[in-house]
Amino acid sequence: MTWLAQWFLKILLLPWMKFFYRLRRVGVGNVPMKGGVLLLGNHVSYIDSFVLYLTSPRPIRFVVLARYTQIKAIGWFLKMFGVIPIQPRQAKKAITDSIDALKAGDMVCLFPEGGLTRLGVMDEFKKGFEIIARKSDCQVVPVYMDGLWNSIFSFERGRFFSKRPHGLFCPLQVAYGPAMSANEANTESIREAVMAQSVEAFAKRRDFELPLEKAVIRSLKKNKRRPLFVEYGKKGPRVWTRSQTLGMATAISRRWMNHPPDESDFIGVMLPPGPMNAVINLGLFLADKTPVNLPFTIDQEELAKTAHSIKPLGVKTVITSRAFMPHLKDFWGEDAGSFIDMKSLVSLQGSTTGLMERLRAKIEPAWLTCWRLDLNNREFSRKAVGLVPIAGEPPILLSSTNLHRNAVQVGAADFVRRHDVVFSEDSLSVPEGLTLACWTPLLGKGKVVARSFSLREEIGLLKEALNEQEVTLLSGSSCFYAGLGEPVGGKMLKYALLFGPVLQREIKQWEAELGIPLCRAWSSHGRVATMSRPDPNYPSTSHHQIQIGRLLGSVGRFLPGIAVRVKGAGIQMRFDPVLADEIQGLWLDGPEQAELDRQGFLRFSATESVPQERAKKSP
Repeated sequence: MTWLAQWFLKILLLPWMKFFYRLRRVGVGNVPMKGGVLLLGNHVSYIDSFVLYLTSPRPIRFVVLARYTQIKAIGWFLKMFGVIPIQPRQAKKAITDSIDALKAGDMVCLFPEGGLTRLGVMDEFKKGFEIIARKSDCQVVPVYMDGLWNSIFSFERGRFFSKRPHGLFCPLQVAYGPAMSANEANTESIREAVMAQSVEAFAKRRDFELPLEKAVIRSLKKNKRRPLFVEYGKKGPRVWTRSQTLGMATAISRRWMNHPPDESDFIGVMLPPGPMNAVINLGLFLADKTPVNLPFTIDQEELAKTAHSIKPLGVKTVITSRAFMPHLKDFWGEDAGSFIDMKSLVSLQGSTTGLMERLRAKIEPAWLTCWRLDLNNREFSRKAVGLVPIAGEPPILLSSTNLHRNAVQVGAADFVRRHDVVFSEDSLSVPEGLTLACWTPLLGKGKVVARSFSLREEIGLLKEALNEQEVTLLSGSSCFYAGLGEPVGGKMLKYALLFGPVLQREIKQWEAELGIPLCRAWSSHGRVATMSRPDPNYPSTSHHQIQIGRLLGSVGRFLPGIAVRVKGAGIQMRFDPVLADEIQGLWLDGPEQAELDRQGFLRFSATESVPQERAKKSP
């Protein structure tokens, strides 16, 4: 009966799921076709079971809460599919029934988290499945479902079902991992296996069917008048709309394509955070140049280290501001090099080229812009951006694929939503600044506000900017929060992000000053790796305990699409199937003395020893 019911459901619903959810399957061949199989995966929405029904090559018996089987409207339907009911605090019978089913050669699925995620990331894996796997001696298959967090059947935006969908179509990817033996299956190994499949599922997103440059142009062509960047100074805000951003970037791009400054494809960018920095990065990228973002500091020792860092790349030109050039008189040393004043690029706005590009950004279709910039003949994934987080260390080179995926990862778990307003203090020479203040908004997630005033002298302007621009999220380093010294308010502020090392007592002090939660985050290998957020405002129930969004002493949970495994006293990470340079899907070493707890939070041996990928405080 179970087999007939599932095949009837598959014939009935699969065409609709493929149409509305653009369903894609990865690794279906990993599912054994004979013998007992225990299927374990993440739990995102109320339709997870239907998704697995439709993608699995064989029938599945699900472990579901007994209270659902007692509902007359759906109870008969669930029993027809052979579900195994479970009581939250009386799971013994359900465990026994699951073992019997597996010994009989059935495929049984349960969700180790024990309930739906309220955060968009995986919660703690419970140990109950270990007993089932050991006593049944079955094979265990990890599975990851990606894309359902954006559906109306999840708790995205804080509520289930009672919300407008993001769109008519909701692309969905399901990745099945290689089967494991019962002896190998424990909470740590299964969590690692499910996270590994998240990389494979995430890579199949339709977001990545277009190369980064085309995706950005298409994004900026939508809602052209909507503000994208705001530079707040003593004279008030200067707003950059989406069309103005694209027009300025294409003008810069055409200048570099027609008049290359030197033979090197690597162009240094040494500017404070702000709209112009992001626009220059985009313009150079569209011109098929590689912007190398350098720390903006007046410390001569740091500048000397930075110059040494970029020597292997052959950087001969650095874009900076004229006011900053006196601090750079010894930057090149004995090497030949030049500086370009940022104002010469700003002046393009009033030039004939600039005016034409701004007009074209408003009226011409995206495909014509791509053709005009000769984007159709470029490699899909190439060296796109370099950054020097720590002066003296080798620069990190990221491909366009790396940038694209990290920006989507930040938005995939709602850390930055479409209508969020982010006040970013992070330089583009560090991963968090590059991702949150540049590429994430360029791809349609959020608006970015930056300051052009001294924080020490004009703290009142900061308060004004936070309220006037309705900022929802702060992002900065410990230097920024330590420099506040007083409450800053912000009527729309939800929480603040902190990258870098900090003491716990400092977090409590700054939270009191800000009046909002201060959440930790961490970046590694040029990308934002972990983030945290305030606990979701959902009451605990008899069948589901409240989930934790942040934990003292941790730097948060890993973003979707990042695989992690414990290696000795440290961890290893895998971000993308294809990385920059010669690295092809290899596991990258993370920090030593790091651990991943049962809830998925990353901890270091000492809070002060958080690995740093940032420069000293900028002026």
